[in-house]
Amino acid sequence: MKKRLRKKLHKAEFQELGFNLEFDLSEADNEGFYEKFLDSFITEAIEGNDLECGGGGRERQEFFVVQYRGSVSEEQRNAVKEWLEKQSHVSNIVLGELRDAWYGWE
Repeated sequence: MKKRLRKKLHKAEFQELGFNLEFDLSEADNEGFYEKFLDSFITEAIEGNDLECGGGGRERQEFFVVQYRGSVSEEQRNAVKEWLEKQSHVSNIVLGELRDAWYGWE
């Protein structure tokens, strides 16, 4: 496969990695708390580590975390986990392994 096609298809040296993230959030029914928490989570844990994510939920939060035009590093993944562990209303944190963000779906 030619380099141009590998790049277009995000294959080989152009592979991009991301990870699944799940956690429980207590006080999710409190609308003010929920909005404030999500703002902090996105600003500090995600954007603060040069990442992006998609997903959501209410009590159980489920996201897929990626880096725009690149792969998530193990250090970035651990930084998100450490930020969540410091939050008193977060429990049952599950971080998936780094996997192919384009073709890693089953």
